[in-house]
Amino acid sequence: MTLQTIPVPAGLQTRYFILERGALSSLPELLNTAFPGKQPWLIADKNTWAVAGEETAKILTAAGITCHTPHIFPGTPRLHPNYGYSVQLACKMPQNCVPVAIGSGVINDLVKCASGIKEVPYCCVPTACSVDGYTSAGAALSVDGFKKTVKCPAPFAVCADVDILATAPPDMLASGYADLLTKIPAGADWIIADTLGIEPIRQDVWELIQHPIRGWVADHQDMLNIFHGLAATGYSMQMYIDSRPASGAEHMFSHIWEMEGLQKDGEEISHGFKVGIGLIATTILMEYIIKHDIEDLKEKMVPGLPPEERLEEVQTLLVRGCYGDGPQQTAMSKFLYGDALAERRALIISKWKTLQERLAGQLYSFETVRKMLKDANCPTSPAEIGLDEAQFLHGIHTAQLIRNRYTILDLLYEMGLMEDALLELRKMM
Repeated sequence: MTLQTIPVPAGLQTRYFILERGALSSLPELLNTAFPGKQPWLIADKNTWAVAGEETAKILTAAGITCHTPHIFPGTPRLHPNYGYSVQLACKMPQNCVPVAIGSGVINDLVKCASGIKEVPYCCVPTACSVDGYTSAGAALSVDGFKKTVKCPAPFAVCADVDILATAPPDMLASGYADLLTKIPAGADWIIADTLGIEPIRQDVWELIQHPIRGWVADHQDMLNIFHGLAATGYSMQMYIDSRPASGAEHMFSHIWEMEGLQKDGEEISHGFKVGIGLIATTILMEYIIKHDIEDLKEKMVPGLPPEERLEEVQTLLVRGCYGDGPQQTAMSKFLYGDALAERRALIISKWKTLQERLAGQLYSFETVRKMLKDANCPTSPAEIGLDEAQFLHGIHTAQLIRNRYTILDLLYEMGLMEDALLELRKMM
């Protein structure tokens, strides 16, 4: 195929990626090459069907390819990423088919999960440059009312038509840009874990994202470059078999706000806009490390809690009951006290200057990040996405409970400096 492609690292679940103007016209060749003998089954909602589904069906028919009857979800209300829909799709999936997801994040995740259930490889036709999840393994879905990442394979093939991506609402591109920009502080969180010997950086995965990231985010209007970056980010998660390369504390904030049902004026907030606010907050917290000498902070370090008091603290943070059973267990399993906490604090103190140097070399400044987001028409304050100060700060405290992944939140909590750092955060946001 004479197509513009994003190079796919060897050994991944995704084998084909077309990215060019008019790419949809190459879909018949792509399907015949990647899924020989399989009959396409198109899945969309009413909105994405109008944007790309009808044209896809016409192109395939004109190429002599017979499709199964498409599955089209309603266009309103907005489709939610509910695991139950994936189960429905899996039950309806025709024999000997190749599912073709036509849509953005939700459609892709639903089809990805359904295909995983049936162990059938699928193709994705994106309709917006909005998320990094197109090429990632795993689907972010609501399971029994709680947001989870369901394990399932990434798409075997992706056909991204720039002409279709360009028709998406501008805020979807802005959301994708914000999501891509978060890979810089996510990398800083990995630097923290690496410096402390908790989770070493894997160099090939690091280089795939962190070496070109500043070029990808240099122009918030360069949709082709941004989509390239988002796709490569998905590849990094496939390579690492975990979202660590693309997700740090800023994504944990977003998960908390999603589970709390965050809305603004009755509308759900996009993933990119939530992590964008998380990006600003995380940058400020990391600058707290960069700006302060550890000797000046020692007198501000509060003593660690005994286990029974930490459990009470955790239960208070989770009192809303919308976070599932996992966070309490996760929080207590990684909780350090006594000699173990003293050892961790001594380690962090011994590595403080190294952390300062490595974080300063990785991060954009708070002022730069805020300007980049503002220039891209992304929210830059909690209030713009419907967060009052109490919910915003509660999200920061609670986010530290939900993952074993070591981030700036764990470092500040273990050092007894979280509240002091949040004083600076509140002054700046």
